Amino acid sequence: MFVEVVCPEENCFTGEATMVISRTPNGEIGILEGHEPTVATLQPGGLTIEHNNQRTSFGISGGILQITGEKVIVLAELIEKVDGDHEKAIEVGQGLAKQAFTTEE
Repeated sequence: MFVEVVCPEENCFTGEATMVISRTPNGEIGILEGHEPTVATLQPGGLTIEHNNQRTSFGISGGILQITGEKVIVLAELIEKVDGDHEKAIEVGQGLAKQAFTTEE
């Protein structure tokens, strides 16, 4: 499936992937090829993309997730690539959410 991860400043990831993992208000979601079309809010935390037999993780401040039959799009205000696993990405994402909240005040 094709995956795009976008924030206002840049396109953070574009390419084919076998799985995407993130968190919605209803809990963690794992997206595979053929997932039911969905639009959801993403909670602050981690976003992990499995591609080319490796995983790339990002911390995100929250955002919007759109799943179509063949494409996954993630839109977020703040995104930071993480050297580490999904758990580290969750920590970074929660920090980004706090940062986004304090800059809005």
